[in-house]
Amino acid sequence: MSEILTSRQLALDALGDRAGNVTAHLDRLLGRAASPAEASLAWELALGVVRRRGTLDAVVKAFQKKPEMPAPRLLNSLRLGLYQLLFLDRIPDFAAVNETVELCPPETRGFVNGMLRSVQRSVSAVQHGQAASARDVLETEPGQFRRFDRPIFANPSERPAAYLAEACSLPEELAYRWFKAFGGLAKVLAVARHANARPPLVLRVDTELIGVQTVLGQLAALGVPAVAHANGYSVVVSGPLELEKLPAFGQGHAHPQDAMASSVIAACGDFLKPGMAALDLCAAPGTKTVQIARRLAGQGRIVAADVNPEKLARVQDNCRRCGIQIVQTVQAQELAGLEPESFDFVLVDAPCTNTGVLARRAEARWRFSRRSLEQAAFNQRQLVFLGANFVRPGGTLVYSTCSLEREENSGIIEDLISRRRDLRLLHSRGALPAGVQAPQAWSDGGFYAIIEKRKPR
Repeated sequence: MSEILTSRQLALDALGDRAGNVTAHLDRLLGRAASPAEASLAWELALGVVRRRGTLDAVVKAFQKKPEMPAPRLLNSLRLGLYQLLFLDRIPDFAAVNETVELCPPETRGFVNGMLRSVQRSVSAVQHGQAASARDVLETEPGQFRRFDRPIFANPSERPAAYLAEACSLPEELAYRWFKAFGGLAKVLAVARHANARPPLVLRVDTELIGVQTVLGQLAALGVPAVAHANGYSVVVSGPLELEKLPAFGQGHAHPQDAMASSVIAACGDFLKPGMAALDLCAAPGTKTVQIARRLAGQGRIVAADVNPEKLARVQDNCRRCGIQIVQTVQAQELAGLEPESFDFVLVDAPCTNTGVLARRAEARWRFSRRSLEQAAFNQRQLVFLGANFVRPGGTLVYSTCSLEREENSGIIEDLISRRRDLRLLHSRGALPAGVQAPQAWSDGGFYAIIEKRKPR
């Protein structure tokens, strides 16, 4: 029988994943949690440390006497303790310190205890108001901050990218890109606040089948707080929810899907009509496949493709839950068997660097690099050119990502249009993340483009 682990032990073990896949590692470990409450706290601790890692490391550097960082497991222990001290008001300081010290080998406990208690003495209680961009100020939540008795971060006026990397927990390369692309510190701080927020669950409602108010009523009956989204067809859930207990989900009328993601198909209007043939090139988990099927009203044909059977199983499960029977799933290698120019509508929802959804994919920020960006853009270019080959003349190609990077978004489309004279850009939209302090306006960041394939003259 597996040893039962506390929330802090679970989080520490997950943070030690050699490939950096903390979420997947923690998911495998949760069966060893002592209780659902311990499992929930483990999620908060592990993902909180991943999200705030850059900031926590800046604190470690400011308080340790040696220039080199501690060994990996010891460093993760310090990060866990500091995250609790600085960001989790509901955990008493003494518990954060003592429980962290207990995680450590005896020979390191004095060091860990000393650093955590030094930080505890050196930082103010939570203060309310707009946080200043200063070396000694840590914004813990929008509208809340704490002040240290010493400088922690780089000088924002002299080294703004380094300040952003440390204060907002971003890779410095990404912080520099955003600083240049978005026009300065204030704009990047707004994006970073979103990246560091705890994202709500957003449900897209099939409003042709059920009303938003009906779903809100079902959530209220479960005691789950929620509000209608400003887009008119989504619901933002701000409390814990077991999806299987929500009737609208079980009936296939409500689907976890962010507002930016759902806006891609919503923007397609008359480009999707009953009876059409559609291809979803990167379909898993199937939320956009279902959205396309609703627009086709059960009439027509959808081919949903992805790279492996596990991903396609998720598409099949979603279609089954929604009672959709017009979807055929195929693995990517089977696409060669499809006829060119045989689809009225092709969606390329391309894998990307995920820089628009860092609130939901905390680990993605630490995978970002110039090389990963170049690789993503290369793959996206291959996918969108492949997708264009399957669009019939007069049909529609839609390209989308959840990235904020030009190389993955407008750059891909500009290259496509310049090389394919039979294609014409009809509409594109890029959006920064929004809604940190306004749940009804919560949206991840991303991009989409709607492209027409011209009929021959």
